[in-house]
Amino acid sequence: MFDVRCGFRRGIEHRTSNIELGRRGAALFVTFLLMLVMAGLALAVGVASHNSLMGGKSQLHDKQAFYLAEAGWQRARQALVAGTWTAAASPGNTYTESFGAGEYSVTIVDNGDSTYTITSSGYIPSQASAIAQRRVVEASAAAGTSSGTNLSLAATASASSSNGTNLPALAKDALGSTHWEAGTNGNGQWLAMDYLAATTLNQIIVEEHNFIDGVTIEYSDDASSWTTVSGLSVVESPAKTWTADFTASSHRYFRAVFTASASNKKVAVTEMESYSTSFSLGTGTFRTQW
Repeated sequence: MFDVRCGFRRGIEHRTSNIELGRRGAALFVTFLLMLVMAGLALAVGVASHNSLMGGKSQLHDKQAFYLAEAGWQRARQALVAGTWTAAASPGNTYTESFGAGEYSVTIVDNGDSTYTITSSGYIPSQASAIAQRRVVEASAAAGTSSGTNLSLAATASASSSNGTNLPALAKDALGSTHWEAGTNGNGQWLAMDYLAATTLNQIIVEEHNFIDGVTIEYSDDASSWTTVSGLSVVESPAKTWTADFTASSHRYFRAVFTASASNKKVAVTEMESYSTSFSLGTGTFRTQW
C-alpha cells in the first residue's frame, strides 16, 4: 500500500515538474520572440535614422549648390555693370570661379536685342565631380549704356601735324561743318585731348571726315610716354563713325592714332568725342532648374 502511494505521489510530482518546465519554456519562448521584435524595431529605427541622415545631408548639398548658383548670378550682374565681365552672342561668355565649398559657372549671352541672358550653375564640390548641382537663369534682362557728357568739349586738342587752317581744335567744336586734317600723309598721325587733370574714360568716338582705315587709342600722364589702352574694341558703324570701347582708366591725356586708307592720303577727323559711359542692367525673367 505504501509503495502504491509513493508511486502515485511521484507520478504527480513528475507531471507537475513537466508542467512547470513547459511553463518556463513557454515563457522563455515568449521572451525570445519579444527580443526578436525589439531587435527588429531597433534595426528599423537605425535604418530609418541612417536614411534620414543621408537624406538630410543630400538636401544640405542641394541647398548649398543652389546658393552657389545664386552667388554666381549676383556676381555676373555686378561684373557686367563694372565692365569686368562681358556678354557675347550665343553660346556666350563663360566665367567659372571657386566659392566656399564649391564653385559656380556663369554663361552670359547677348541676345542681340539689347537684352542679356545669365545662366549660373552651382556645383558641390565642383563641376568635374559634382554630388549636387543647381541652376538659376535670368532671361531677357534689358541692357543699356549711358554716355553722359562729351568730355572732349572741355579738353585742349593737339595733333601730330595739321594741314593749313584745319586745326586740332576744330575736331572738338561740336560742329559737323569743320574738321582737323593731318599735315602728313599715311599712317601714325594722331589727335590728342588734354583733360587738364586725370579723367576716367572708357569710350572714344571718332567721326571720320576722310581716309581713316583704323583707330588705336592710347593714354599718357606726361604727353610723352604713351600706352595702348586695355580691352580695346573698335567698330566702324555706321560708316565713318569709329567707336572705341576699352577698359575704364584714368589719365590726363588720351589720343587716337590713325591708320590711313592709303599712303598718299591725309587722315581727317570731323569730331573726336570722349566719354565715361555707364552700363545698366534691368530685371529679366527668373527661373530655377534641376
